[in-house]
Amino acid sequence: MSGNGPILVYYDGLCPVCSREVALYRQLDRCGGIRWQDLADDGDASLDVDAAFRLLHVRDSGGRLHIGFDAHLLMWERLRGFRLLAWTLRRCRPGRFVAESVYLWLTARRPGLRRRQAASSGMNA
Repeated sequence: MSGNGPILVYYDGLCPVCSREVALYRQLDRCGGIRWQDLADDGDASLDVDAAFRLLHVRDSGGRLHIGFDAHLLMWERLRGFRLLAWTLRRCRPGRFVAESVYLWLTARRPGLRRRQAASSGMNA
């Protein structure tokens, strides 16, 4: 983990699954180690927002961007109840492979992403 300051998690507030997950994580973040930015409300010029809608993006306290499952691990390291899981998955290659595969499969099928893809293909037609 880079630095001890807060990390910035970018999320899709229009996705009901993402919103519920973020609500849970906010409750677990009792130390205030995570800042949250809803990309549906306010984009970020430093990001490829379309890519950020497809996979989780987290900026560490040093400014480095983490994407996908690595972003989840960074976030989980800051959350009570998830720290041990993050530590284990960073060290156990088979477990990480399975968890990352499940993450990618679920992320590609989340409702918010499918709605965005349908809307953008309708706009392009």
